[in-house]
Amino acid sequence: MFGGAPYEIKFCAFCGLGKTEPFLYEAKLKKIYSSTYREDDSTRFPKPLERLIRTVRVQRCRRVERFANKGRILDVGCGRADFLSLMAERGWEAYGLELDERIKSRGKSHGGVDLRYGSLHDVVFPDAYFDAVTLWHVFEHIKDPVWAVNECRRILKPGGLLVIAIPNTASVQARLTGRNWFHLDPPFHLYHYTAGNIKALLAKSAFKIETVKNFSLEYNPYGFLQSIFNAAGFRTNLFYDFLRSKHDRGLKTLISLMLMFLMMPVALPVSVILSVAEAVLGLGGTIEVYTKKG
Repeated sequence: MFGGAPYEIKFCAFCGLGKTEPFLYEAKLKKIYSSTYREDDSTRFPKPLERLIRTVRVQRCRRVERFANKGRILDVGCGRADFLSLMAERGWEAYGLELDERIKSRGKSHGGVDLRYGSLHDVVFPDAYFDAVTLWHVFEHIKDPVWAVNECRRILKPGGLLVIAIPNTASVQARLTGRNWFHLDPPFHLYHYTAGNIKALLAKSAFKIETVKNFSLEYNPYGFLQSIFNAAGFRTNLFYDFLRSKHDRGLKTLISLMLMFLMMPVALPVSVILSVAEAVLGLGGTIEVYTKKG
């Protein structure tokens, strides 16, 4: 339920791909991203968490550089552009696309990053322009994934790297927590992928899979933790709202938060252990697919 409207996810019995219905199209998504869905705060989380996120993003940069030669990079759905700012610091020519209109106030260049408002449909880049294109938890928001993969192929140089990070509906945490899974998120997630169907899609567009990463310190343990809290009956994603200082200050909320912190000595280690276990099984809560243009 969002904005008073009910949503459901229908899964294909053959390939396991899920689709949210009714389907939100780009005009509606742009409006949401510029209002309720993304808050363009200078610090989204408390400072200790922001420092941890920066450390994790540096590791993200290194993973990209493991598979791609340093050159020109595009991040689709770049958000605050913190990843791209790090890439610019490391010598990359960095470009970002974002649907949130508030990105316009930053100007075309921000922190060494060339920022563009819009989607891959709105901003047309030249053929074979980029050495790497990344979509960090953006691909599930794209209405036409086949077109998007082919467009990424068009703008990538031969041998260029495409990185797609997505929630994995075949993961252990998704199966255990069901509709309480933190990374499910309809109606914002238009499609719901598994490692199998995303790899099949990329193969059809002549991309060669380099590796699939099944563990993300940034997303997976927290995904399990918040899903456990959701399944325990607390208001959906309350702890996440607390970390972003977006929770209300009512008595019921304060009691819920106190109970969550009492559960934390057990819930947090369990979340980490289960996240590692699902990754070992190749069933990570979120996955990163590194693939190259053939």
